[in-house]
Amino acid sequence: MASSSAIRTVECFKSASLNNERRLFVYLPPGYDREAGRRYPVLYMHAGQRAFAPQAPGAESWNVHLAADRLIEAGAMEPILIVAIAHVRPVVSNEYYHFIVPAEEAPGISCAGLAYEDFLLNEVKPYIDARFRTLPGPGHTGLMGSSAGALSTYHIGLRNPDVFGKLAMLSPYFVKARLDERSPSGLQEEVLYRRHRAGPDQKVWLDIGDAEGLFLPRHVLGVVRELQEDGLRRGENIAFLEQPEAAHQEADWGERVHLPLLFLFGRIGRLVSLELVGRTRIGLEGGHRVRVNALLRYDSGFARTVLDGEYAVENPDVLEVLPDGTVVPKKPGTTAVTLAACGLTATAVFEVVPELSTTVRVEMTADVPPEEEPADAIYGGMGMRLVRADDGRYAGRFAVPRDSGYRFRFTRGFRRFETRADGGALPNRAFRASDDTVLHYKVDRWEDASSRTAERRSLAGPAF
Repeated sequence: MASSSAIRTVECFKSASLNNERRLFVYLPPGYDREAGRRYPVLYMHAGQRAFAPQAPGAESWNVHLAADRLIEAGAMEPILIVAIAHVRPVVSNEYYHFIVPAEEAPGISCAGLAYEDFLLNEVKPYIDARFRTLPGPGHTGLMGSSAGALSTYHIGLRNPDVFGKLAMLSPYFVKARLDERSPSGLQEEVLYRRHRAGPDQKVWLDIGDAEGLFLPRHVLGVVRELQEDGLRRGENIAFLEQPEAAHQEADWGERVHLPLLFLFGRIGRLVSLELVGRTRIGLEGGHRVRVNALLRYDSGFARTVLDGEYAVENPDVLEVLPDGTVVPKKPGTTAVTLAACGLTATAVFEVVPELSTTVRVEMTADVPPEEEPADAIYGGMGMRLVRADDGRYAGRFAVPRDSGYRFRFTRGFRRFETRADGGALPNRAFRASDDTVLHYKVDRWEDASSRTAERRSLAGPAF
């Protein structure tokens, strides 16, 4: 009878580099205790308190152990160890920022990324290598994170190719985007990463959802292009995915975590289909740019976006499609576009209209329950600040990038989310800003502040 996987917890792991402590969670694959002579690759994960299980009712988790179990059982991935490193919540410094702090955080937060890098290289990894049966070389060692954890993965991984040969960055926080109606794009953008070159033997996965609000696919694609310039070859040692309808949250990262696991430690299988997805109505004027998202799917469940391909346009007087999928409109009309890639073809029909603006207008209101001390503002999605008007109503008006998608819960204060009327977890609200729209919501109840404070302490451990 096959043995099952296990998760061991290391409590109060002390860091001399950071002068704090946190928990480590170590996933041991099926057979680890039985096969005493076998050594294993290791994947290190940031924000480890959310890697394996929800830490509170209604909280989200990657459930990465379940994905690993499925892939290992199916023979699609070699057995690996997964070391999930709990995050200490930023108070005066952020462990995931190496060189740049977003301007709006800078007054109170400093960069602790270099100290965290030292902690990972010289404290966590030696501890794991000494106590577990690892394959310690770079070809067997990976680093994975999402959002700011993916930013940290970029800096630590590319600065240390002799340690980490496999990197996975999900929804990386490469660019801080804020709504700014003074800008033609509706955004003010601040680059948060410092350019580093990839090592020749590194293997890199990057992805982004197309419903992540102001985390935009073009921000990640820019870094993908830089890494290709370093010599990484698409489909071989670099892969990118733009995941349709995926948001910026643990549940969505968990739904696709099997993809970087397959790319870095497994077998991606055989190609089965090619699909062209995304907007097919394009403006001749107005500044809105469209890029075809061409998805390759495999029989293993693996998927990736085609970065360069051969596009054929039925009526080239209407539009042109560049090898990277960028659509260049020429005159109003309709035409079929066909992509040939990896021995497969796919076709979609595109329409060019006279004008399509870069941004659309979103008007949002929310009615909230009565409070003795109502907040001056609540937040309904990335950068969407709703100001209190009267009678418990909050309102805001925003110019947001056309086609940007949002999945969110309203929040009042630090991660103090709305809940159902009975206090239970509320599913995310969702909309896509394809055209001007008016939205109205009703908040039934706010999460209890004292329970959220207790949960933060439980998740993060002590903050020094």
